[in-house]
Amino acid sequence: MRLKLGKHIQQIRSDKGYTQESLAAVSGLDRVSIGYIEQGRRAPQLSTLLILSKCLQVKISDFFDGI
Repeated sequence: MRLKLGKHIQQIRSDKGYTQESLAAVSGLDRVSIGYIEQGRRAPQLSTLLILSKCLQVKISDFFDGI
């Protein structure tokens, strides 16, 4: 599940035109942490999902669509 979630977050980020670096800059999150989430190596906390959803202008539930 972590891998599918991470890949979906990565796809949304990419579709919105963000690199990991640019998303890290606007979100205040660490680029390495974003990478670990996208690789499925780390499960994101709810607070992290909230930050990502605000920056990417999607609902948190959008991260879980199709999973």
